[in-house]
Amino acid sequence: MDDRPDSAQPPPQAADASAPPTSPPASLLDRVVGHVRQAGSDLMSVTLGRLLDAGGPPPAPPGAAPAEPAPHPPEKAGMLHAVAERLRGAADAYVAAKMDELSARVDEKLDHIEARIDRKVEELHRQFTELRDRELRHRLRMLKYTLVFTVLVGVLSLLYKWLSKHWIA
Repeated sequence: MDDRPDSAQPPPQAADASAPPTSPPASLLDRVVGHVRQAGSDLMSVTLGRLLDAGGPPPAPPGAAPAEPAPHPPEKAGMLHAVAERLRGAADAYVAAKMDELSARVDEKLDHIEARIDRKVEELHRQFTELRDRELRHRLRMLKYTLVFTVLVGVLSLLYKWLSKHWIA
């Protein structure tokens, strides 16, 4: 063994009460869920092992002479293949059902988003129409004022010309 410290383990640190812990300890729920998962995995392993060993001779004691090989290893392989195919079929059906469920939820969300976008587009169109109408009214008002002042300046110009011919001459 080499004398270097293991790089996977952090170096020992002095206990500092003010320093926050680097990672929170696992909660009780996390530990219980981990134990339940491990127990379920162990149960499945034992069940599959017993299912595959059913019908075969009991295992020989460790000191006994080796018995003749299992009489039907192709049957075990066939049964294992059948179990694997059933599990694969069940997994495929489960995945397909979940994919359909996800697709339906995504479609529902997309429909909701599309409806919101449509409402927003209608609101923006209404606001744009109001702004355009307001701008047109403003421009027409400015044209009216321009026309009135132009006519007024023309009338004043004619009045000045008429007065300058008759009164000044």
